[in-house]
Amino acid sequence: RIQILFELQGTMSQLSNHYEEQLKSETFDAKVFVHQLCKNFDNARDLDDVKKIIENVRQTNAAQLKHNVYRNYGQFIDTSKEITFLEAEMYKLGHLLTEQRALITSLTDDTIAMEKVQTITEPWFYHENDSSDVTELGLADDMSVSRVVEQVQGAAVLQEIPGRKILHNGMVTEKGEEERQIRLVLLNDCLMSACPTKRVFMSESYKMVELLELKNITVMELSDKSQESKLCFKITQYPGSTYVYKADSEQKKMEWISVIKRAQQKYKDLTSKQPLDLVMTRDQMLDGSWSENKSRLEFRAEILADLPEELDVCIAQRDFDNAVRKLKNAKINIAMLDQTHNASEIKARIEQRLQKLTELLTEFNTGSGGFNGKASKKPVKHLLRLDKVTQATNLFLRNKTTGLRSTMRRIKMEGTMSLYITKLSQTFFSYIAAVGTEFKAIFSQTETGCMPSYVGWVESELQWFVAMFSRQVFPQGSVVGHGIAGECVAIALKHAQLLSEHGLDIRYLLHRLLQPGICTTLKRNHIQIIDASKVRAKEEKWRRVSFDVKSGEYQNLDSLLKTYNIDISKYSIKLDEDSKIYISLSQSIVSFVRSFHSYLQDAKKMYNVRVRKQLIDSITSCLQFQTFQLQIAQSTEETQSIIRSSSMFLMKEFIPAIIVYLEKKVIGQPVPTIQKILTETDQV
Repeated sequence: RIQILFELQGTMSQLSNHYEEQLKSETFDAKVFVHQLCKNFDNARDLDDVKKIIENVRQTNAAQLKHNVYRNYGQFIDTSKEITFLEAEMYKLGHLLTEQRALITSLTDDTIAMEKVQTITEPWFYHENDSSDVTELGLADDMSVSRVVEQVQGAAVLQEIPGRKILHNGMVTEKGEEERQIRLVLLNDCLMSACPTKRVFMSESYKMVELLELKNITVMELSDKSQESKLCFKITQYPGSTYVYKADSEQKKMEWISVIKRAQQKYKDLTSKQPLDLVMTRDQMLDGSWSENKSRLEFRAEILADLPEELDVCIAQRDFDNAVRKLKNAKINIAMLDQTHNASEIKARIEQRLQKLTELLTEFNTGSGGFNGKASKKPVKHLLRLDKVTQATNLFLRNKTTGLRSTMRRIKMEGTMSLYITKLSQTFFSYIAAVGTEFKAIFSQTETGCMPSYVGWVESELQWFVAMFSRQVFPQGSVVGHGIAGECVAIALKHAQLLSEHGLDIRYLLHRLLQPGICTTLKRNHIQIIDASKVRAKEEKWRRVSFDVKSGEYQNLDSLLKTYNIDISKYSIKLDEDSKIYISLSQSIVSFVRSFHSYLQDAKKMYNVRVRKQLIDSITSCLQFQTFQLQIAQSTEETQSIIRSSSMFLMKEFIPAIIVYLEKKVIGQPVPTIQKILTETDQV
């Protein structure tokens, strides 16, 4: 038996290997395999044995595959980390190579330029043998321009003008929505700011933020005398950019203000003393120099001929700062060329790049539209420097639209309708006012101030706000309760007055946009009053209305009628043996007075000249219908006194009081249409 068992096991092992080879074969065909099994075996038991063999093969392969996946997963993770690390290293290497290439190009250009200029060996604003400007202004430490270029990304532009020297540098804190550390480097013709980045190979690294020319900035102390402001100073650059920095101590603050002002004065003195026939201006030095054998115009033409390619590089790298600076310099130089130097052709090529740069800047969108991001302001400032005022205003206002609508959509509908409208109105009009303040600061230096664009933007945003407001307050197909719509409109008008304090009164525009919704609401609510009066007229039994003395309902009705100077006591009767007060009016008249009072007070909050006709028509319709109900009432001996008393109250007391109230406190003009109701009733 043991021998037979061993033989069977050997046979099963051989079959298992045989079937496994067939299943792994590239030419395996399932239909052919099953057909052969059915052909070779006659009973189900043999097929069941083959099934078990195939199942064992499947389980073995599944376990092996699972083992391989687990083993390869760790290797995949390690490989991914290594690839990420290599990508980061390659990015750093590419950045370093770009900086070195820019440095070599700059040095080559400077060398060629210095070889061409034989009459002048040093730039006009600094002399090697005269270090008075450095010692006088106080050099903070021994720091050269080349060292700054090595440590600060994007600072290679500092070497475009040979002879620049560092006068002062140090760390300060830039104030704003987010405070950050900034290193200021003062040179003899500009002020550079750079923010720290990650350390590279255990050395400090910075990235240039701004490069401000001394002739275009103003430095001063803050007017605020708070404890924190004593350490702060402000630098303002045309056209309206303002930077606030905080020094470590008041002494360092005064040192910064003093050294910048003296550097500006030194810069101004040197520029005014230079002879125009021997020295190039600063903008000319940025473009190169001229040769003894060539005129200045020829040299300018050569520089401008290469400018389109340089602009293509700047645009491709999204280096908008350098592109705008080159275009500004090119605009000055093109004006000096004549037709002999292909000025029209050069100008056409540069205009193409200018148009492309303008399109890129115009399509810029931050997605947030907030007030704390400098990224949203930079493209606007670039467009202003390029004299593209219209595009700058459109870009600025488009980004603010994105931010405003994103902020408004985040407001949730919580609590009552008035609470939601309060949050909605406060957010909207505060945002509009803040945009107006920022708009004035940025575009105040333009010729027109661009205020018409801002006013047009406010109108378009107000239309969007009113549409959002109307969906909640004036919903279609439903009737808003008395008092809710008027309260919401009053809240919106109150917050709209905030813009009046900033010189922009838009309440008349808000009235015009709200007119359709207000008219529809007045009409719906007056129809609701008439429908309710119809129902009450059918159920009216023409009995005196009684009020419990302790309930306070009589006092509420008396207070309501005193609004219109009506004394209800003349219609009141109090019996000594009863704790109730009776009035000689029907229940339908009392209910009508209450609902009409709520309607009129709601309309008063929403009233403006544009809805006067609808209001008068609605009030006239309500009063006429109630008068008609009294006229057609079936009078009997029991009900005659109540009907007569109710009619006298409505005709002689209530309607005349309503007319006076409308003329004095709501409309401010006579209302002959309502007055006509009394005349017609008297005739009846």
